[in-house]
Amino acid sequence: MKKLLGIVVLGLLLCKISNAEIFNFEKVYMCGPKKISYDEQFKSRGWYYTIHLDKDERFIIRNNEYNYSSFEKTYYHTLWVQNGKITSAELSKDSTIYYFELTSTYLPGATDSYKRIKYLDINFDLMTYVSKIKDIYADGTSKMFDPTNGVCWSEWG
Repeated sequence: MKKLLGIVVLGLLLCKISNAEIFNFEKVYMCGPKKISYDEQFKSRGWYYTIHLDKDERFIIRNNEYNYSSFEKTYYHTLWVQNGKITSAELSKDSTIYYFELTSTYLPGATDSYKRIKYLDINFDLMTYVSKIKDIYADGTSKMFDPTNGVCWSEWG
């Protein structure tokens, strides 16, 4: 009986490992108000986006110390230096523009807004972007902030 139980547990562990998604980036782009080094952007991290793309165009975008992934939700606990939230992302595109939608759903008490969506539209031919932010509040009202724009560049790959 112990042997059978051991085989079942081992089988369940192997199934979990085989279904895990592994992300290996092939290209890294950065976008922000002006081209600067990765180390410099840390000082103004809210204004800069680091886009990691894999061969299948799955992606992780890093902005303001949060990751937005196209293939899994990321959970952040509420800390003194960080709002608690769940992040995720989606991509749609046309011939020249990638439309990234970066979603943050805040944990109760983390902030006034219930959800924040960052729309990041990148033209990789011109290496430019436009970013718009929309806050959605618990009462159903919303606020759209003025768009920002800037340049993008290949950082790796």
